[in-house]
Amino acid sequence: MMIVMQSLMAFISVYFFAILLEAPKRSLIYAALTGASAWFVYLLAGQFYEKVPSTLLAAVVVSFLSHYFARYLKTPATVYFLPGFIPLVPGEAVYRAVFSFINGDYPHAEMQLTEAVMVSGAIALAIFVVDAIFSLQARLIVISKVKRQNKL
Repeated sequence: MMIVMQSLMAFISVYFFAILLEAPKRSLIYAALTGASAWFVYLLAGQFYEKVPSTLLAAVVVSFLSHYFARYLKTPATVYFLPGFIPLVPGEAVYRAVFSFINGDYPHAEMQLTEAVMVSGAIALAIFVVDAIFSLQARLIVISKVKRQNKL
């Protein structure tokens, strides 16, 4: 039940963040759905995996839904990427790393910074992989159309 409640809160947060980013009105619900789905997957995966793999799975969901909604609504994918990744961004780890650096606790700062970099890398990897899959799909469609035209 707690996962559903947190996903609902993520939906509301991402919805208003999309408004803040001036996303088109017709895409607000879809952007919020993207962020809520990512947070749901993150929380669900967090019960079985650690933070980085959970973030990777959730980021794949954001990337996939962003590309899907971009094609469905004929809008740029960034309309869904930016608000959708808000729940996954490692802001707390970066804050704690800087705080630890300031207080002279270098081992803890290094640990927090490493975690933040790994989570950010997982997000970047998910974006790259899903974008490559969608690009490959688009190329295959073009190639098949060209082959059909050459046969005629």
